[in-house]
Amino acid sequence: MIQLVLFKPLSAKLSRIVSTCLSLCVFFSFSYQLNAQSIELGIAKSNLKYDTSYIEAFPDHISGRLYLSRKFTDISFVEQEEKRGIHYRPNTTLNLGIGATVRGFTLNLAYGFRFLNQNETIGKTEYLDLQSHMYGRKHVIDFYGQLYSGLYLENTTDLFPEMTEQSYLRPDLRIVILGATYFRVFNDRKFSYSASLVQNEFQKKSAGSFLLGAKAFVMAAGSDSSMIPVFDRDSMFNAFIGVDRLRTYQFGPGVGYAHTFIMWERFFLTLSFDVNFMIGNSRYRIADEGVTEEWQVNTSMDLRLALGYNSEKSYFGLSYVEDTKQMRSEDGNINTFFGVGNIRLNYVRRFEMGSKTKEVIDKYLP
Repeated sequence: MIQLVLFKPLSAKLSRIVSTCLSLCVFFSFSYQLNAQSIELGIAKSNLKYDTSYIEAFPDHISGRLYLSRKFTDISFVEQEEKRGIHYRPNTTLNLGIGATVRGFTLNLAYGFRFLNQNETIGKTEYLDLQSHMYGRKHVIDFYGQLYSGLYLENTTDLFPEMTEQSYLRPDLRIVILGATYFRVFNDRKFSYSASLVQNEFQKKSAGSFLLGAKAFVMAAGSDSSMIPVFDRDSMFNAFIGVDRLRTYQFGPGVGYAHTFIMWERFFLTLSFDVNFMIGNSRYRIADEGVTEEWQVNTSMDLRLALGYNSEKSYFGLSYVEDTKQMRSEDGNINTFFGVGNIRLNYVRRFEMGSKTKEVIDKYLP
C-alpha cells in the first residue's frame, strides 16, 4: 500500500522545497493537508502467485475502516558513557479517520479533532509530514519527507527537577528529514505484510520472510541557540554544547526478517526488524567554534509491529512503524538519533461488493 499524508504546512517556502525534493517520487505520492486534516491514498498491486493455504485475499470485497493515528518525527542526543539522553518530541495531533481499501487501492480521510487534542502545555508544533508506505507482494518501499518546527523536551523533569513548568519548550528547534527505503520480501508466497498493515488480506498460518534492501536519507536540524540546554549536568554533553546546526546524508544496504505468528486461527502478532549499515557525511556547527565534518559509518534500524484480530470478515488491531537513524559527535561520545514513525489503531469490516459495484471496480481496478 502507498499511504499519502500531509500535515499542517510550515510555510509556502518550505512547502516548495519539499515539493521539489519529492518530485522524483510523484508517481508514488502526492498529497496536501491544511489544519491537521489528512488524506491518504494507497495502491498495492495484486499478485495471485501465493499459497492460498497461507494467505487469503479479498478481491470482491470493500474493506471499510475506522481508525485513530498519530505520526511523529523526533530528535534525541544520547551520552554514551552514562546513557543519559535529551529527547525532543513534537506536539502532533491524534487523528480520527475513516477509509476503505478495494483490491489494494486505499483512501483514508482523517482529522485531528479538538476533543482528542487538549494538551496545551507542550507547545505548538508546525509540521509538514509526508509518509508513503508501499507493501507489495515482493517489495516494501517507504518514502519520507518531514519538516517540523517547535518541539518540547520529553524528559524535562529528569534534566530540570527544579523547573515548575511541565515541559521545556523549544519553538526555535527545526528538523528536516528526506529519504527512502526499499526491501525485497523473499517468502512472498506464504508471508503477507498487507494482512497486518493494510488489512486487505488474511494470514491463515504463521509464516516469515528474510528481507534484503537499502536506504538513503538526508537529515538536518537547526535552532536559534544551542540544542543542548544549560543544566547542572551539562558536562555530560560537552561535545555538543553550543551546537545550533547539524546535517548528515547517509546511504547503505540492510538485512532483516519479518514474521507473523497466528494464534487460535484469528489472532496475530507481526514483528519486522531490519538493520542498515549506513555510510555518509556528517557535519555540525558549534557557535563561535566553527564546523566539524567527517565521514562516518552508522547503523539505522526499522521496526514494524502489528497485533490484533483478523478474519475473513473483520480486523481489529494496533500497528506501529518506526525508522531510526543516527550520527555521532567527533569524539564518539554523543549520538544523535532521528526518529520517524506512525502508530495506528484500526477497526476494519469487509463487505462483499454487489454486481453493479463490481462491474465498476472491474473497469477501473482489474
